[in-house]
Amino acid sequence: MSNIQIWQGPDGVSIPSNLNKTDEIVAFANNLTDKQKMQIVQAFKIEAYDMAAEYAWKKAMTKLKETIATLGMRFIGEMIGRPDIDEYSTIDSALTDHTTIELAEQLGVISSTGAIKLNQANELITHFFSKNASEELDNISAIQIIKSSVQYILAEADISIAIEFSNFRNRLLNESLQIRDSQVEQIIDAPLFYLRTVMSILLSSVKNDNGAKLENSIANLNLLINHIWDKLGESDRWNLGTAYRDVTAAGNTIASSGVKNALLKVGGFDYVPENLRSVTFKKAALAVLDIHYQFNNFYNEPAVVRKLASLGNTIPAPALIDCMQAYLAVYLGNSYGQSDIAAILAEEKLSEISVDRWAYYFEKVLNNDEVILPKLSLKRCCHRFSHFLNKYEFTEFYDMPKDNKQLYDALIENNHKKVYTISISLNNKIKKK
Repeated sequence: MSNIQIWQGPDGVSIPSNLNKTDEIVAFANNLTDKQKMQIVQAFKIEAYDMAAEYAWKKAMTKLKETIATLGMRFIGEMIGRPDIDEYSTIDSALTDHTTIELAEQLGVISSTGAIKLNQANELITHFFSKNASEELDNISAIQIIKSSVQYILAEADISIAIEFSNFRNRLLNESLQIRDSQVEQIIDAPLFYLRTVMSILLSSVKNDNGAKLENSIANLNLLINHIWDKLGESDRWNLGTAYRDVTAAGNTIASSGVKNALLKVGGFDYVPENLRSVTFKKAALAVLDIHYQFNNFYNEPAVVRKLASLGNTIPAPALIDCMQAYLAVYLGNSYGQSDIAAILAEEKLSEISVDRWAYYFEKVLNNDEVILPKLSLKRCCHRFSHFLNKYEFTEFYDMPKDNKQLYDALIENNHKKVYTISISLNNKIKKK
């Protein structure tokens, strides 16, 4: 891929690495009042580390969510695959902290490095404030959370969606672009998550707009689709097929005709869902992932996993990726362990998935799986996945791309060093650091 980037998140303010005192770090928090800064410092002085970290974290997440909300709640719903979110939804009810960080990176609000550190802070917060924590938050972990919150969010008096992204989004909706346009060339060479954002913008408009915006979105979708189809992940292709089903069912003949033309160009009708059953599975899988990244996830996961499992053993093809991600995330757990009850349920459902579907996952999905790849960099998650594959004899898949095959082979061998290297490399290719 090209190194061209359409928009890029800021790297945060530069906080000297030798600063490790709370008052020195919060001094950079231009988004906090003096009184708010003092509350963090005073809490730290009395060794209320959890209070100090939680206060800084909540302030940071509130600011980040307010920033993302400026794009409009309906668009946010489209970005995260939540059709139930509309302009009347609240940002707090729509986004978990984990999803907020992911969206912020994708939209150019924070950099890839910032996203990594904020996700680490989120994992610390989630663990130490859960019922499963066997010890209290220590001062070093608290400093880590506070510093990341300040460096990438609270140090900016007014963080906003990157101007490049805002302008680009306006062009997609208000102009019929040409193939030789410099930004079109950038899109075609862009990393996957940029392409995913472009598709989300266009499909949201196709389903909800009319008049000139609808016509421009259809024109731009048809302009781009041939050039980006091979780079799109399976879930992104299903999103296009699902959009066609939705606009057809709604009787929107202009949108239906436009999306149909796009699908015809790439032979994409295999990705049009046959019925609404897949939507139910997708929603249940999304609920599992939402809980997985929230407080007390080990305690709350069994209920949502049972709900997903109760939908049946035959997962509709459009929902297969979502369900496998959800079950795998719960089974693999995180750096602190896993929900034992939920993991047993997840393992049972994963073991029932057919060999050909597992082959499909390793051949076409794993190299773009932004949920599972980061987990494989953890030794315990690598070991659990290896144990699962060998236990249920999913060990003889051969027809897959080189990177996928190398990662698969390393998992079978439980070679964490190799799994770590390959999974990080694949994840970096997605994010194009």
